[in-house]
Amino acid sequence: MLNSNLSAIFYLVSSVFFILALKGLSSPESSRRGNVFGIMGMIIAIATLILQPNSSNFSFLFSAILIGGFIGSVLGLKIKMTAMPQLVAAFHSLVGLAAVFVALAAFYDPVAFKIGEPNKIKTLSLIEMSIGAVIGAITFSGSVIAFGKLQGTMSGAPIVFKGQHMLNLLIGLVIVTGIVYFCFNQDQYVYLIIISLAFLIGFLIIIPIGGADMPVVVSMLNSYSG
Repeated sequence: MLNSNLSAIFYLVSSVFFILALKGLSSPESSRRGNVFGIMGMIIAIATLILQPNSSNFSFLFSAILIGGFIGSVLGLKIKMTAMPQLVAAFHSLVGLAAVFVALAAFYDPVAFKIGEPNKIKTLSLIEMSIGAVIGAITFSGSVIAFGKLQGTMSGAPIVFKGQHMLNLLIGLVIVTGIVYFCFNQDQYVYLIIISLAFLIGFLIIIPIGGADMPVVVSMLNSYSG
């Protein structure tokens, strides 16, 4: 079993591998190395979780590994290289959604994350979970639009309307204001509103971009998820 200090070190190492993986996946020449880094990071993260003193009931964990591994293997074998950009966009959307779920789990069960108690969560942790949830939500919804435009399920033409930039600015200000309020009051409804607005602005900032530029957008969202 690992103590808290060793766990923190291993999780940090895992995070570094994930960042290196995202960097590697930004270029075809380094994508194979990026995949290896990602696999190593995930192995370290899962092993660290299993070796926690209070870890139990691994059936859900191993079930998720088997299901995810099966789906990933099938997609990897069937998807053509010409469709790789939209596959990456689809995977990025799942990364963003996972970040939102982790942030919500931390908020609703802070004791398990050792960041305090319900309604008494540490301020730094509140800031972290707010930013993480917002970036994750933007990554998810933005990646969904990128996938749709690359796959041809929606028009690749830019979608613009009057007052679009002002609306984005207004939503952004509301999100920032909401995060500040949330850090002082820890209101769950404010937190859910913040996340909902982040999902919305993710759509709004990507729809004005044309389909030909979607690979660049995917790279941008890649950096967000990192």
